[in-house]
Amino acid sequence: MTRMKPIYIDVDDVLSETAGYFADVVGREFGKSVSIESIHSFDLKESFGLTQAEYDEFFKIVHHPDQILRLEPVDGAVEVISRWADAGCTICIITGRPTSVYDATIQWLLHHKIPYHSLLMVDKYGRAEANDPAAITLDELAKMQFCLAIEDSADVARFITAHMDTPVALFDRPWNRSATMNGKISRYGSWQEIEDGIPVSALITS
Repeated sequence: MTRMKPIYIDVDDVLSETAGYFADVVGREFGKSVSIESIHSFDLKESFGLTQAEYDEFFKIVHHPDQILRLEPVDGAVEVISRWADAGCTICIITGRPTSVYDATIQWLLHHKIPYHSLLMVDKYGRAEANDPAAITLDELAKMQFCLAIEDSADVARFITAHMDTPVALFDRPWNRSATMNGKISRYGSWQEIEDGIPVSALITS
């Protein structure tokens, strides 16, 4: 029997509305007014105009478990993923968050009743300590198989399509709009667009 490939689903700004909350924190803590539309880089220190000391403090604040639990799901995410799970799809949640928020991320998924079969912490951005066993490397990720990846990072999307036989649904965000695309990456503006554009039958038979 052929084993069904899981669906890869990123967390921040795919499952959770993270950037808007980050902008609120920057405004509250550092007095800087930044709109989501003005965030054009994954380098949040640059996007928010923070000094290194401010960025270090910001990173601690937004990754406190209490703050993780305050994030709201992206509109439509829970409903679409629930329908996929009910149809028999295997859901693999992938995040580049620091491993210190693993438990808080699990709590957030449970709180919002988001069905999933596994949660992987992946060192997408070179943040993990070399000896951190809780995070897998991008090279280790590349050895895995998925029927679809849903990402908001254009760099990670290009990595996936270059090293894995996996199409990518790129969730439209200001920071990926100027990215160079390729034939395996398709842009979607919402979870409803993803569901409408990718039949569940294609996910189950992949």
